[in-house]
Amino acid sequence: MPLVSFHKVTKYYGDQCLLSDIDWEINPGQHIGLIGPNGVGKTTFLKLITGDVVVDTGEVTQRHNTHIGYLSQESNLTSSTSVLDEALSQFEQIHQLEKQLRYSETLLEKSRGIPTEIERHLSQYGQLEEDYEKAGGYTYRHKTLKVLHGLGFKDEDLTQQVDKLSGGGKTRLRLAKLLLGNADLLLLDEPESHLDLEATEWLEEYIVDHPAAVLVVSHDRYFLDHTVKYIAELDNRDLNTFPGNYTQAMAVKTDVLKTQQREYDKQQTLIKKNEEFIRRHIAGVKTKQAQGRRKNLKRLTLIEKPSKKPSEISLGFTSMPRSGENVVILSGISKRYGTRDLFSDMTFTLNYGKKIGIIGDNGCGKTTLLRMIVGKEKPTSGNIKLGTKINIGYYDQELSRLSQKSTVIDELYSEKPSSNEKSLRNILSRFLFRGDDVFKEVSLLSGGEKGRLMLAKLFLKEPNFLVLDEPTNHLDILSRNALEKALVEYTGTLIVASHDRYFLENMVDSLLIFESGGTISHWSGKYSEFRTFRKEQRFNNIKTQVKNLKRKPAVYNENKKELKKNKKLLEKLELLIGEKEKEITFLEGNLNDEKTFSDYAKVNLIGNTYAQAQQELKKLYLEWETTTLKIEENT
Repeated sequence: MPLVSFHKVTKYYGDQCLLSDIDWEINPGQHIGLIGPNGVGKTTFLKLITGDVVVDTGEVTQRHNTHIGYLSQESNLTSSTSVLDEALSQFEQIHQLEKQLRYSETLLEKSRGIPTEIERHLSQYGQLEEDYEKAGGYTYRHKTLKVLHGLGFKDEDLTQQVDKLSGGGKTRLRLAKLLLGNADLLLLDEPESHLDLEATEWLEEYIVDHPAAVLVVSHDRYFLDHTVKYIAELDNRDLNTFPGNYTQAMAVKTDVLKTQQREYDKQQTLIKKNEEFIRRHIAGVKTKQAQGRRKNLKRLTLIEKPSKKPSEISLGFTSMPRSGENVVILSGISKRYGTRDLFSDMTFTLNYGKKIGIIGDNGCGKTTLLRMIVGKEKPTSGNIKLGTKINIGYYDQELSRLSQKSTVIDELYSEKPSSNEKSLRNILSRFLFRGDDVFKEVSLLSGGEKGRLMLAKLFLKEPNFLVLDEPTNHLDILSRNALEKALVEYTGTLIVASHDRYFLENMVDSLLIFESGGTISHWSGKYSEFRTFRKEQRFNNIKTQVKNLKRKPAVYNENKKELKKNKKLLEKLELLIGEKEKEITFLEGNLNDEKTFSDYAKVNLIGNTYAQAQQELKKLYLEWETTTLKIEENT
């Protein structure tokens, strides 16, 4: 039975219709990505499910006793408890069982010397202990710490008072509580927006294994590719669903629209041909034939015209002059704030036409490096030299170069005062500012609109060196796709700091990685190649540790038999892991086959098998790690 069902649901926002006559359902265990342009109603859609917003017509129903966990974009934690205690508060049942166990222990203590009482209280204690174990009483603290650490909380953060956290910190803590809860359905509204790269990748793996149904709103296409098996797209007041992750679903959508357009065009040609025949012969010798065709046309089931593509920004950096070969040279630069070194002795040269991405945890110095390159900050030591004929276009993630009291069109005048209004309006229309929108005050714009305005200013500047700091932060998927399309064709030089891995995968050919401890490494290749390398690196490190354990000289151990058994199990697990990895590689090859995308049944079958294989691999890894720890304890 579905967890949630939409029955002919229609919803207005003022006089604007967001949803019209929607029929849809969410089934247990489904992982679904909800996408659509900014302002299309995705958050409203989630609130219809929770009941925070009511439908205008139709009905949203829930299965009896369905527990829903909702991560909204508002930070509403005001507790004065510690971060750890707030997270542990999710386990109220376990806390009650702990109190009952302690009380049962006191009763046992008091019943000493009374055999019948001891037997009765022992039986009660045994049942309580069994319930406690089933509820996760012996593992819930470890599980809580694992989730908090995974979402970026350090040990020193766990004692921090909740109401002293930043908005992003509160959102991460609310997410942790939801993941630790027992929801049947998780509604996650941009859960990755306050996470760094490492925490986002941890969350991806956690969601893949989560047994609850998940409906996630996200503009992060890489995140959607790794967490969901279905895509639901809000478009033109309708909800369309496609099988597969984001990339697979969009391929299916393209094929569906092409087929629909072909069938529509074919039918329209037939209709026009028959209408012309009727017009010419309705009063002639072929009257009966004309009348027959008219009846046939009336009985014809009309194919719906495919919906127009939503408006998207139109970019193109084409007329910039070429710079010198060496665009920027960093010579032994370092940056220190007080006693903290962000990085030191960094030497790097960026050549003309190269496109490089910067990744690393929040606060590691990515933005600082970009600010130093554009001259807004100075290094503590070392030199930064720009090449000849450099025209920099700088996009800062705070959008601080926009004057809040200016109008949209005045912002473009400030970039090129000699321009006329018509030419500026033409440029702004390409960034979806049309009509009176150009006279809006910047302070009234949404985050996405401000991002588009900043890109319009960059376009007007015609830079040959783009320095971009999180340029996709405020953009919806359509706008991100348009930006990527423009940058693929961009012939200048690009350096970009971003958490958007889909963007990085398509845009850059090398990476600067800000590591912990202030070191910076360089990776020549795609982001996906780097991620695979790091996974293999971690796995090989663990394998080396296990091999070293196996090489330890044999010593007397009372658990020698257990040790031998675990070593045999470890060898078996390593073989099973190898076989499962080969199976996953084979399935990935099938999923990436273009022929698969248009076959819904095949996508579902292979996708489900792939997800199951990944889950089985993770279980094997977990058993492998547990067995390794047992071996370490007994040697």
